[in-house]
Amino acid sequence: MKRPVCKFQILSVALLIAGCASSTDDNVRPENSVLPQWPPAPQAARISYLYSVTTPADAEIRGGWLSKTWSLIKGKKPDRIARPQGLHVDPDGRLYVVDTRQKRVHVFDSRRSRYHSFPNKPLAEFEYPIGVTADGHGRVFVSDAATKLVHVFDSFGKKYVASIGRGQLLRPTGLAFRPESDELLVVDTLASELLVFDSSDFSIKARVGRNGDEDDALHYPTSVALAPDGNAYVTDSLNFRVQILNPDLGFLDNFGEAGDGPGSFSRPKGVAVDSENNIYVVDALFDNVQIFNKNGDLLLAFGTAGHAAGEFWLPNDIFIDGDDRIYVSDSYNSRVQVFQYRQAIQ
Repeated sequence: MKRPVCKFQILSVALLIAGCASSTDDNVRPENSVLPQWPPAPQAARISYLYSVTTPADAEIRGGWLSKTWSLIKGKKPDRIARPQGLHVDPDGRLYVVDTRQKRVHVFDSRRSRYHSFPNKPLAEFEYPIGVTADGHGRVFVSDAATKLVHVFDSFGKKYVASIGRGQLLRPTGLAFRPESDELLVVDTLASELLVFDSSDFSIKARVGRNGDEDDALHYPTSVALAPDGNAYVTDSLNFRVQILNPDLGFLDNFGEAGDGPGSFSRPKGVAVDSENNIYVVDALFDNVQIFNKNGDLLLAFGTAGHAAGEFWLPNDIFIDGDDRIYVSDSYNSRVQVFQYRQAIQ
């Protein structure tokens, strides 16, 4: 007669497996490993590689043993990034990563050792999320290029609020939030415009740009970033340049041109600005990030094609937080790489 297998036995085996797994899942870095830096040693590092994020464990978010065991029993796969796109880090340190393949946004909250993703249940017209930003008070905005909407969530993404831009947007992509004026900036790639929404009633306050190749025109823009000095920077992708707008979003200047050499662009995507107003531009074809001063002069480039630390495979977005940590969505390597700006670049 066969003895029945009780639930306690199943749980005991699961606990044993979970204990074994916990010793191998930790994101441990060898003490003697040499991490990439730019320029390379022995020169002083201006940019240095810190770590990469694919799972919550990579962001030092550890689930309790009970939750791990329950997930193991249920056969739940670990949460991990599949195809990262838009990035944002809010003032409290939460890293938001848009995952276009999984149609969700990952939220890594390292300070509180918490992880969640949203929407937590299927949401109508949430088909191709691409950009993300937040207002610093719990509201999160996600652009959807397929449904031509920007979705609004509250409680750091846990609560759906509304969708805006219906009939007003053609292909919303890059997003940025201006807290001082309570405005949401939305890049519309197909319309070659930058739209300004009042985030209290979601009305359109202004439209910036027009399609063309003149100095103050746009042609398939993809991303927008705000600088400490109040200027806004827009990647004017098919004009192969970056547009610089003043705090009133009027045309100020631009820099860049098509080419395959340093300082030129082939497929410019994300743009970001550090605390010293240096401008970082991701180029998806070059598989690198180029850094320019506020005059548009090339200072430094980092990254190359590949899969190792500091290498990229079709990177597409970038964000720089208040501590000058640099986050790059390394799309086809299914990760976000994190770097640190360390010293002034001469």
